[in-house]
Amino acid sequence: MDVISLIVGFVVGIIAVSIAIELSWKKEEVVETCKIAKRWSISEISNPMIVAEKLKMNVPRNAKVVVKVETAFSKGAKVNPDAYGNFILGSNKALIFSGEIREGQLALRTVDGRILRKLRELFNEFWEGKEEEAAPEKSHRKGTVTVRGLAKAVVPYRENYLIRLSYDKGLIGVLIDEKMELEGRKIEVEGEMVGDERPFIKAYHIEILE
Repeated sequence: MDVISLIVGFVVGIIAVSIAIELSWKKEEVVETCKIAKRWSISEISNPMIVAEKLKMNVPRNAKVVVKVETAFSKGAKVNPDAYGNFILGSNKALIFSGEIREGQLALRTVDGRILRKLRELFNEFWEGKEEEAAPEKSHRKGTVTVRGLAKAVVPYRENYLIRLSYDKGLIGVLIDEKMELEGRKIEVEGEMVGDERPFIKAYHIEILE
């Protein structure tokens, strides 16, 4: 009889624990990170970073703005013909628009960290892409140049690879023979300027600084 009671008690305990777990799951609230916004205001986002194919509204003076084409509202904005999308990005929130940025336009309000990171990457790409590519300083070696900067990416280029290098005068490509894990690293490049319409550096030597 004691053994039977023990077994029954054990089974009842398992059932009770299962019910408790199920109830706790039901009580957990699903965090909503994205929501359709019929009403929104640019003032809800501090220090906004804006990408707009066409900007059709006034923006705060402290906003950083990249546009695909100029409009009457884009005075002072950077123009990048390669820019796409329409969004207003802050530190912890973004508004993504279904069309051009204007009053009354339907938007998606999001606080999702992954989406914010991707939008920040896009903004930085469009913002930096507008910078003119200036020629690096000439090296002490005849016919060569030397430049220090941050390797933004390493991508395939024909039969070689190209480093997208950001430095104090803008952006420039660095041609290398083999793929190197340099993304996010500060490097010094010594090489030869090649190309006419879009010049880049054919690297002789690369030194990792950080």
